[in-house]
Amino acid sequence: MTKRRIRKYGEEVLRRRSEEIADFGKKTQKLFEDLEETLINAGGLGLAAPQIGVCLRAFVALDRDKQKLIKIANPEIVNVDSEIEIDMEGCLSFPEIFFAISRPKRVLVRGLTNTGKKISIEANGVLARCFLHEMEHLDGILIIDHAGKKEKEFWKDKLAELETRYRK
Repeated sequence: MTKRRIRKYGEEVLRRRSEEIADFGKKTQKLFEDLEETLINAGGLGLAAPQIGVCLRAFVALDRDKQKLIKIANPEIVNVDSEIEIDMEGCLSFPEIFFAISRPKRVLVRGLTNTGKKISIEANGVLARCFLHEMEHLDGILIIDHAGKKEKEFWKDKLAELETRYRK
């Protein structure tokens, strides 16, 4: 396992759409190991492959209730709850920045494990929010895309600092 550098707002890789994983060999296993190590080191709830500079459809998420790390490749949303909740949401790619984001309270996700086996997971609450957040990373969508004008204005200086430092 290797702790990787987490990409920050302003880095182009965060805006790219990720490719599906077809081969579940050593490279994919290493990717999931690195995602796990990086997430644990950063103290986050979830981490998507683009956040460590890899444009593949993979993410890891911590299920706090079960104290288990979930590894998902090629995820798809099967169903979302019609009940929505708004909560503050942060991102390891936006250090110390939080936005109020509206998301479904429950989601059913289908995908593959890190070894290529089919899985289907129903997530509720914080875990559902985490799944949806990480899946958006796979399509180049970031939390700032959900932010309102007042929130962007509030974080303007911090966002500009990140964008200036990490834009390449």
